[in-house]
Amino acid sequence: MLQIEDLEAAKQLIEMQLKDIENIGTKVPYGLEYSFWEDFTAKIIDRIYGNDSRQSHGFEQAGRGGCYSVFDTYSEHQRREDFLEILSCKKEYLENLIKDLDIRSQGNEPETPEDNKEFGNLTTEFDVYSEETSKSHDASPLDHAIYEILSKIKNPALLKEARLNLISLRDELLKSNPSWANLKYNLIWLIEFGKEEFFSILPFIALYIRKISD
Repeated sequence: MLQIEDLEAAKQLIEMQLKDIENIGTKVPYGLEYSFWEDFTAKIIDRIYGNDSRQSHGFEQAGRGGCYSVFDTYSEHQRREDFLEILSCKKEYLENLIKDLDIRSQGNEPETPEDNKEFGNLTTEFDVYSEETSKSHDASPLDHAIYEILSKIKNPALLKEARLNLISLRDELLKSNPSWANLKYNLIWLIEFGKEEFFSILPFIALYIRKISD
């Protein structure tokens, strides 16, 4: 549910942040200018869509699917390349939010129960892991990564097991304070399932690590 009734004002706030991206790209990768821009943009999205909305989590995850260069072991060149890739993904995500607000302002997208749910819930007929919805802007980068894993599983019993573990992992990560005790069970399952699959999810673990408790 939108928190700002003036959709034009909401669009202007996002457009303001979009204008800063080109300048941010010339700064030190992951430096203070970027951190301030990212934090302020996240606050704007929270103000528009509400705290812990799917849009908030989607912006936070945008571009993190394969970028490890935030770590010091990477070369300065690789850090900058990945930094610019992350900025590009975040730009695209913000542009999609503007399109979403345009659709809402035209009254073409009636509010549904799914719109009111927090992003972490997956308990209705809405299935973000179907092929159609996984490719829409409603799905986050983490959802895309999970869909890619599930789409390759042909055994029905294993697919069911994978869905349960990956959705449980996803929902725990998106809590305000994810529990390490709860995450470990699903991470152990994922490690045993496959190296490639584990490393496709690892960037999102790193993204939320500052919030993980115990």
